[in-house]
Amino acid sequence: MSRPLPSSSTPRDGLEPRFSLPPTTPRSSKTSMVIGGVTIYIYGLVELEQQSGVDVAVLYLAHNRKRTYLVTEGIAHEILHRYRSDGRKKKVEMIAVTMNMRNHGDREVSREANLTWSGRNENHAIDLISMISGATQDFKLVVDFLPAYLSQFNCLHNIMLGVSLGAHTAWRMALAAPGQFEAYAMVVGCPSLSSLLLERLGIDAADVGVMAEELETISYEELEKAMDEQQKRRWPRALAELVRQDDKRLFVEFPSELPLFLCNGEYDKLVPARYTTSWLQRRNKMLQRNVMSEHGKARHFIQKNTGHSCTKEMVAMLAEWLGILYELSK
Repeated sequence: MSRPLPSSSTPRDGLEPRFSLPPTTPRSSKTSMVIGGVTIYIYGLVELEQQSGVDVAVLYLAHNRKRTYLVTEGIAHEILHRYRSDGRKKKVEMIAVTMNMRNHGDREVSREANLTWSGRNENHAIDLISMISGATQDFKLVVDFLPAYLSQFNCLHNIMLGVSLGAHTAWRMALAAPGQFEAYAMVVGCPSLSSLLLERLGIDAADVGVMAEELETISYEELEKAMDEQQKRRWPRALAELVRQDDKRLFVEFPSELPLFLCNGEYDKLVPARYTTSWLQRRNKMLQRNVMSEHGKARHFIQKNTGHSCTKEMVAMLAEWLGILYELSK
């Protein structure tokens, strides 16, 4: 069973607070490395200095919008500690890798590009999608070359975990790096970005005859009839077709045979859980089997009294999930 984390103060809105690394959690070693001009941070590597010729699991973490790698650093410390101390014998040791996402932290070149339409950024959709695309390229670069830098190990087993912007990126990694990951975990992220952004844009799904969660199925020609001039500027055809193509590919090509852990907040207004729920239901119907069955590969946790946050409960559950995933069979 997961050990509960120390409670933290309740935020003003009364919802569960986002995860904060407890001071009692032992910190793993931290090693910085530059791969192809991208600075990454590796946690737990020094602890494995005496081990060579072994397999190692690599947990990649992508952080949320308007934050930095320090958010995922805290999650990495907590998960690695729990993974090592949960009492299970493991097939592999684990390290964690994170970085500043594009246009974040020491990579920020435009503060405005990280804002939304409500923040008066007219290019919100373009900026967001291009950052996600760039992030998938960065993580793909690291996944490809890290084995060469860590050649003392026999094999690296990759797991992708993202929060919010990072979770959108984690979904897209299935397209950017097919066959290179063994498991995925997405926290408050969305598989169908067209639907999410079109509803955020104010498109009434009823005007085009679908549910809001299915707006990615509508052609741009049909959408144009329901959009005013501002909406057309904010959702231009070139972007719409690019995003819709990836949404369609993700729906068809996402590897349903791999372990998948999805976390959402019941009261998340920014990325509502219903987008993920609808996507899973439609995938089940397409595959003609229930990938969400008790013994299936996918797990969807919707936390009550929670908004757009990665909570301490989610982090504890993710750590337990990874421990079970790599538990040595008796």
